[in-house]
Order: sequence, then C-alpha cells, then structure tokens
Amino acid sequence: MAAWKKMMWRYGTKTVAHDFFVDKTMFRGRELTRREGLQIIENHVKFAAAIDCPIIRIGGTFDPELFRLAKPVCEDYGVKLGVEIHNGSSSWILPEIQETINIIRQLGSPYLGIIPDMSMFQHHISENSLSRVLALRGGADPEFVNDLVKAYENESNDSFRARCKKMLEKIPENDTAKRSAILHIGRSENHDPKELAEHLPYVIHIHGKFWEMTGDCDEPNINYKGVLPVLVENGYDGYISAEYEGFPPPNADAFEPQIRFQKMLDRYLGASYPSFPDPVLRPAIKDVQCLSSRGYKNRKNGRGEITGVELYARSSYYRGVPLCLVENVEVKIDGKAYGTDKISFEIDDEVFTFAQMASVTAFYWNYGHLATVIVDLPGGLDEGKKHDVYFKYSLRTYYLPFQWGDEAALELGAVTG
Repeated sequence: MAAWKKMMWRYGTKTVAHDFFVDKTMFRGRELTRREGLQIIENHVKFAAAIDCPIIRIGGTFDPELFRLAKPVCEDYGVKLGVEIHNGSSSWILPEIQETINIIRQLGSPYLGIIPDMSMFQHHISENSLSRVLALRGGADPEFVNDLVKAYENESNDSFRARCKKMLEKIPENDTAKRSAILHIGRSENHDPKELAEHLPYVIHIHGKFWEMTGDCDEPNINYKGVLPVLVENGYDGYISAEYEGFPPPNADAFEPQIRFQKMLDRYLGASYPSFPDPVLRPAIKDVQCLSSRGYKNRKNGRGEITGVELYARSSYYRGVPLCLVENVEVKIDGKAYGTDKISFEIDDEVFTFAQMASVTAFYWNYGHLATVIVDLPGGLDEGKKHDVYFKYSLRTYYLPFQWGDEAALELGAVTG
C-alpha cells in the first residue's frame, strides 16, 4: 500500500470511491448466501480503508439485508457503503432497491447511503448512445430500433416498460436480434430530476454517466441541465465521478470526452477546473478481438512432454469478472471441437480446469488482459504450420438480463520469441 500512497501523493490525486459486486448469481446452480455476501463486503471495506478510500459502492442483485449486517464493519473502519441507483438493473423503482433504501433510512447511519447514476435521467437516445449502438450491432433492423427509441422518448417509464414486456412475450426466442434490442433499449429510464431531492439526504456519491459529448461540450442523452441545479439547490457537496460508457470519437484520444465532460460541469456548476492539454492522438490498437492474433504455443509438462496448446483470449466485458462467472467456452482447431472437459484457464500463474472455475472467486479475467486458454491436446500442434482456430465464450454478467459473449476465428501461427 505504501507504493500506492506514494503514487497518489506524486500525482496530487486522491481516492474517492471503489466499486464491487456481491451478486447472488456468482455461482452456477445456487445463490450467494448472506454470510458469503457479508464476507465480500468486509473484504472490500478493509481494502478501501487501507488505500484511504472513503466510499465503496455495491452493485448487482444483492440481498438488501446485507446493508443491515454491514453497518458495524462500515462504522468501525469509517468507510461509507452505497447502493448504486442505475437504470434497469438497480433503479429506485425496483422492490429490492426500495427495500434497501428503507433499511438505510431506518438505520440512519451516515455510513450507509445511495449512489445515483445519471443513467436514471436519460431523456434522449441518440445514434451514438450505448444502448442504441449495441442494439444495432446485435443485428436488429434499424427501423425497428428507431421505432423503439421513438416510443421511449414519447412515453412514460411505466408505459414503455409495459410495451417492452408485451413485445418480448410475442417475439420468438430464436429472434435474438429483436429481443436483444428490446433488452438493451428497454433498460432506459427518464426520471424527473426533482426525485433526487427526496433521496439527497442519503446520497454519498454520484456517478456522472455519459455516453457521448458534443463539440460544444454537452451530453445529448442525459438531462444534466435539469439534474445539476437540483444537486446545488439541495446542498450536495460530494463528488461526481465521470463514468464514460461511449465510444471514442474517430481519430481522437479516448480521454477527449472526459475533458468535454469536465467543461460541461464547469459551465453548469460555475466551478473552476484546471485547463487540460489538447488530446494526443495514439495509434489504433489492432489486436482487439477476443482471440488474440499473437498465436499459439505448445505446452509442456515438467518432463518436457507436449501436453496441450496455449491460446490467448481477452474478455470484451467492460469489467473484470471472477472465473466463476465464465459460463461456457468453445474451441475448435482445424475444425475439431474441444469441449470444456478439455479446456483450462491460466490466470496469474494458476491453472484451473473449467469445472474448477465454477467456484473460483479470487482470480479475475480482467477486461483487456489476456488469459491463457489451455487445450488438452497431447502432442500439440505442428509449429511449422498455421492453424484455423475458433474461440467463443459466454459470461454470466453481474446484473444484465442476458449473458455476455464474443467469438472469433483466426488463422494462427506459433508464437515466436
């Protein structure tokens, strides 16, 4: 921790909030127990205290009673625990979130609160907003998506949710493109910013969600013009963390939208932010698919015998996941399929069979980081040739109402050097 604190001091930064999940769907076949959930919270409270982080945020489909159980440890370590209020997955209209907020009110502890995410105030779904882009990438017909967007922007939250529910009941299960579009866009919510006022006594932090920033430094999807005055008028004096869930502008640095977001806050809040340097263009990263193009390598045991083949794979899910959330993996090499009984993962120099992964919570497949996928293949592959390799995976996501997955097929040669 000394190195962390030294780095924070060097760059003049400070820790504000740390997030984590206590998701009931962490394990295949059973829900997380309260005792297990409380242990996860305690671990994160102690971690936050060690790095001088005053706030931790819990997400996912957790048991509301965990807030009651976590009160003593939060107070002992001086770390605040907040529930994220997010469109779709943890909106304050959901019964379990209402129950959580009621428990927070009953206990009256300054160490328990809520963390609104600005996705709750989405008054528009532009062409570049995440839900619309994902719907189209999933193969949905553009006209179908446009009709969904129009319905959302012209109906109340309740009416639009009812519409989406009826549509899902009628659309066949195999029409994955339409169903996926409804699930993505159907998560959207547009609440009156004044609803924040009644919750503000319990607000300990805010997620400044944004999907895009225009050239004049505005977020066209979210009603910041309405939300920010409510915060000011009701005395909110905490942080707003910028949370960018969009796509970088063409030929621009990914940090550029962050700069525009800060300038937007400056305009609405009248704050004085430091000037930022112009964005620096960086070369595009080419190896981005879930199966890395770096190649394959024959794997040997301690006696020098070739026992299998190593492939290198990355998850496209936006955050790291413990291996227990990997639902399925498929590998084909030169047309031959290898089932999960022949597949293992290596993370941080530890190897787990697919069956073992179902209970592994301490080793993470992190976004952007390559995991070593080991295929049980005695004798390996001819390293003098290229081979056709197909890789596919699926994850149980922490809170989304569908699995997350990706696939790629590449011609790979052996790793050299």
